[in-house]
Amino acid sequence: MRLAAVAVLSVSALLPVPASALNFEEWVQGLTVTPFFSERVEYQSNVFQTPNHERGDTIFKTIPGFLAELSRGPFAASVGYRAEILNYVALSDQNTVNHFGVVQLKYDLPRLKLQLKNDFVETTDPPGSELTGPIKSQTNVLAPTAEYALTERFALGVNYAWTHINYPGNTSGSSPNDQQNQAVQQLNEDQQMGGATVWWKFLAKADMGVTFQYGSQTFHNDPSRNTQMQIGALALRGDLTSKLSSTFRIGVEHQEATSAAPSFTGLIIGGGWLYQITDRTQLTATIDRGPQVSVFENAQYYISTTGWLGLRHDFPGRKLSFWLRAGAGEDDYNTKQPTGVGTTTKYRVDTLVGASTGLDYAIRPWLRTGIEYSFRQRTSNFPQFNYDDNRFSGRMTLQF
Repeated sequence: MRLAAVAVLSVSALLPVPASALNFEEWVQGLTVTPFFSERVEYQSNVFQTPNHERGDTIFKTIPGFLAELSRGPFAASVGYRAEILNYVALSDQNTVNHFGVVQLKYDLPRLKLQLKNDFVETTDPPGSELTGPIKSQTNVLAPTAEYALTERFALGVNYAWTHINYPGNTSGSSPNDQQNQAVQQLNEDQQMGGATVWWKFLAKADMGVTFQYGSQTFHNDPSRNTQMQIGALALRGDLTSKLSSTFRIGVEHQEATSAAPSFTGLIIGGGWLYQITDRTQLTATIDRGPQVSVFENAQYYISTTGWLGLRHDFPGRKLSFWLRAGAGEDDYNTKQPTGVGTTTKYRVDTLVGASTGLDYAIRPWLRTGIEYSFRQRTSNFPQFNYDDNRFSGRMTLQF
């Protein structure tokens, strides 16, 4: 539940659209490879997400990548990579290349399931909701898991995750967020989290679980931030009905810093729901709540709460699809700070709203195009953190 920091990259996320893969059975049994290439042009109204003196620009994104999958009996392996080559028309000093990679190994026996997954992300998209504008971060998550079926209805799962987060020197280019981009160096960290879950199969395709996790965060440049965490939670997974499925978890987290910083004990939520209204219409709901590390003044963390609703509809023939996503959230900080008016202080509270919508059109099974629009706004009781950001984009994707 703590790995929601921009890092987790699923194998399917490497593929922009579903399509048939290239089959290499003649040379290697069970091997398929899906290469893809996408060209995207986007206009962003507030590149640095600042409250005033907004700077907009047109960005060309070239996105090549591949996903290779090997399956033999109980063993399966996947390797994927995607690059994003960003070229700004006016703000050329922000040009960069983002990298996304994943390796996954699975071994499934009748009663034992083993998985080893490693995700790597290097991107300039801001992680979380506090940081703004292009800011480079590197995140690597190594996560082995195992699950053993004790009986037909009960199973025991164990998990471990090592998360390495690094903010390399963000000194290239000119940005109104330079001060922020230097401050994030204190957030370079290694996080280790391990735990166990007892699963009860209360429906044919759905499980309920009770989980406990223990972990620690070690910050390389600011040891006073080092933290230990304990999490107890309930989880649902699988198909509750023929139309409703869940990945929902709810629990309590206790977080204790090694310094005198305030501790946290409170509600955490993660995951979501998917409802298949018809065979061509799908509704999704996701919610996330929990502490996130902060660089605001003396704040060790803030409590981030967000919720999203999504709708997708495929028109007859399934060549044209419409989608819509909207959500809202709130970030609550744990320390009072001066307001700049006299000697008064207050807790910072940010309110966030956002929405995106678009159309996807399949010209051919291997060639797709799409347009989309997104909007995001942050309103804070510290006005220097307010911003509006609009994005318009079009794309063309070639996938074999």
